[in-house]
Amino acid sequence: MPQKYIKILTFLGLIAIVAVQSLWLVNTYQLIDGKIRQACSRLFPKSVLDEVADRLNQLSDSEDAELTIHLEETANIEEASGPELISRLIVAFNHYADSVYQSAFSTSALDSIFTEALAGEGIYVQVHSQVLDSARSVNASSSLLSFKHIETQPVFLDEGKTTLVQARIVNPYWAICRQMGISLIATVFLIILVVVCLLYQVKIILRQNKIARLRQDFTYAMIHDMKTPINTITMAGHTLESGALDNKPELKRQYFSILNEESGHLLQLSERILTIAKLEQSNLKLTLAPVHIYPLLDELVCKYKVKAKKVVDFQIDCPEALEVLADEAYLKEAVSNLIDNSLKYSHEEVQIRLSACRENGYVVIKVWDNGWGISRQQQKHIFEKFQRGGLEEKKDKRIAGFGLGLNYVYKVITAMDGSVHVDSVEGKYSEFVLVLPDKV
Repeated sequence: MPQKYIKILTFLGLIAIVAVQSLWLVNTYQLIDGKIRQACSRLFPKSVLDEVADRLNQLSDSEDAELTIHLEETANIEEASGPELISRLIVAFNHYADSVYQSAFSTSALDSIFTEALAGEGIYVQVHSQVLDSARSVNASSSLLSFKHIETQPVFLDEGKTTLVQARIVNPYWAICRQMGISLIATVFLIILVVVCLLYQVKIILRQNKIARLRQDFTYAMIHDMKTPINTITMAGHTLESGALDNKPELKRQYFSILNEESGHLLQLSERILTIAKLEQSNLKLTLAPVHIYPLLDELVCKYKVKAKKVVDFQIDCPEALEVLADEAYLKEAVSNLIDNSLKYSHEEVQIRLSACRENGYVVIKVWDNGWGISRQQQKHIFEKFQRGGLEEKKDKRIAGFGLGLNYVYKVITAMDGSVHVDSVEGKYSEFVLVLPDKV
């Protein structure tokens, strides 16, 4: 499946999951909000009655003990007689308190009683009650904060229904969220988990598609790179077998040289692939010994001067006595791969500078060229298997290669307890740095 369709389906799936979970959260929120509103409607009239009765009890205790009204006597009024009787008792008791004791209705006392009643239901909120006239204007003694709120049904305090009391639950959303508690946390966690898992799966799928494409490119490149020497060997073998060159010893010697060279090329390709396979399985046996670096670099320069099909300016900057503990064959092949890349990924004229020195207890070997360079994005993946430095973005699409060279360099050098670094500016230069422990 194309990558864009995978991304679209994943995006739609994420939207669907978030939408379903959000809908569930909204429904849960609305359900809890409805329960809180029902509790307010049920408890507020009882709280008003308790406030009026409490005032009467306090006043009668100080003036006439025979008129005491016990709260216990009104505790079951709601269940026994319904809201209508509660309303009548409120009007009667409040009228008695006002006319006999001149005791005004206390919103602060009501707030305390109502808050305690709600807390008994597990609803912990801030309450502000207010006394209103028939036109629903706030009396001067009330204190009303302008917040988002839940408003209770009004309760009338007089027979003529000109004065009423009402309460507001200030900012009830925290109370709702607290009651949602575990559900809210579980939903958020589930959404995050699903999103992370989906994104991880998409990453794996895209990576697998990329690996499949790179393997396909590798197969084509391998066939192309091996086909030329095989054809050359086949043609040279037929020519020598036919006896057509028996009377031409010089030409015959050249054909044998071609056979040896192309056979060596095939052997080198096979050895490189085999070495990487062994390194991945940790089966590669290295023979570490002191290696003189200057002769190694000089030999490679001589080799590539002959092979190069472009103008190359080689420079060597290395002390002749410098040594490093390494496997000479694999180190030589690693540096050879870097030089080969410098020749491939460059213009018709290229400068290649080879240098080596000791730095802070390490031997550092550098291969620098003024070729095409490598983009910042490609530098992150340049040492991965089958990567060819964004060759599809280069101007020359015909460059042969498997995308194994730099992966080979990385694995060989790290197997020697070393490290590999790259410094490059696209369009200007590339420099590969091999860092090996100085153990000689």
